[in-house]
Amino acid sequence: MFRVPPQGSPQTSPGSSFTANKRRALIVVALILTIVYVGAALATDASQMAQALTQMGWPGCSLVLGLSSFNYLLRYRRWHFYIERFGHRLPPIRHFLYYIGGFAFTVSPAKSGEVLRSMYLRIHGVSYSQCVAAIFVERLLDLFSISILASLIIAQHAAFTPLILGVVLIGLGLVLASCQSAVPLYLEAFATRFSEKIAHLIIGLANLTRASRRLLHARPLIIGLIAGLAAWSAEGYGFLLICHSLHLAVSAPVAIGIYAVSILAGSAAFFLPAGIGGMEVVMSALLVDQGASLKIAVIATLLCRLATLWFAVLLGVGALSAIEFMDKRGQPRAMT
Repeated sequence: MFRVPPQGSPQTSPGSSFTANKRRALIVVALILTIVYVGAALATDASQMAQALTQMGWPGCSLVLGLSSFNYLLRYRRWHFYIERFGHRLPPIRHFLYYIGGFAFTVSPAKSGEVLRSMYLRIHGVSYSQCVAAIFVERLLDLFSISILASLIIAQHAAFTPLILGVVLIGLGLVLASCQSAVPLYLEAFATRFSEKIAHLIIGLANLTRASRRLLHARPLIIGLIAGLAAWSAEGYGFLLICHSLHLAVSAPVAIGIYAVSILAGSAAFFLPAGIGGMEVVMSALLVDQGASLKIAVIATLLCRLATLWFAVLLGVGALSAIEFMDKRGQPRAMT
C-alpha cells in the first residue's frame, strides 16, 4: 500500500522531503543495476547475442527500441489525460520528463519507486492522492490489457487460464470497490478507531479511492484500455522481431501472448523488482515449448528484457538527469 497523505495536506517541493542528493543517489543506483544486468546478459553468451543483434541490424534494433518507445509514449498520453481529468495542466516537457523519470525506478519492488513522480508533481498542485490514484488506475488497466493479450496462448497453454482469470477477477474487484462512493466514507469513519499514524494511512487510502473513482468512468476506462492494448502489443511485436532474428518460428499472436503471460507471471511475484527472475523463467520455458533450444530461448529473453525493461530504466535515468540539469539552471518549473 502506498502512503498517501490527506487531500488537504500542505504542498511541498520535492527537495523538502527528498533531497537532491538522495535523488541523485537513486539515479546512480538505477544506472548501476542496469550495467550489472547488461553485463550478466553479455556473460551468458556474448557471441550469440552479438550474432542476433547483427542479424537484426541497425534497422531491426531501431525498430524494436522504437516499438518500446511507442509503448512509453502511448502510456504517457494516457497519464497526461488522467492528470488533466483532475483539472491540472503542466508544462509539457517537464511533465513528460516526470513521467519517463519514473521508469528509472521500475526495478523497485512492485514499482513503488515510481511514486517519486508524485514528489515532482506536487509543485504543480497535483496532490499525492491524485498522483497515486493515476498510478493505481494505470496499473489496473495495464493488467487488463496484458491479460487480454496473454489469452492469445490459452489454446496452447491452458495451464495459464487460472492466472489470467485470477488477475482479471482481482482487477474487476478493485474497480468495483473504487467505484463505490460509500467506500471512502466508510474508511474515514473506520480510521477514528485507530491511533493517529494508522488513521493517517487509512484516510490516505480513502483519498486514493475517492480520487481513483474520477478515472473509472466509462470514457477514461475505454480510452485507457485501448491505449494499454496498443502499447503492450507494440512491445510484444518487438519480442516477435527478436525471435525471428534468432530464427524462432513463432507467429505474432503466439509471441505477443508469450510476452504478455510472462509479464503476468513476473507481476504475480509482487515484491520482485520488475518481476526480475520470474518473467525470464516463464518466457524462456514457453520459447522452449515452441521448439527453441534453452540457450536460444534465454538469449531471446535477455534481448527482450534489454529492449524493454532496461531501455526504460536508462530513459528514466536520462529524464531525471535532465530534470536535475534544468533545476540547476533555474528553469521555471511551473506555468506562468
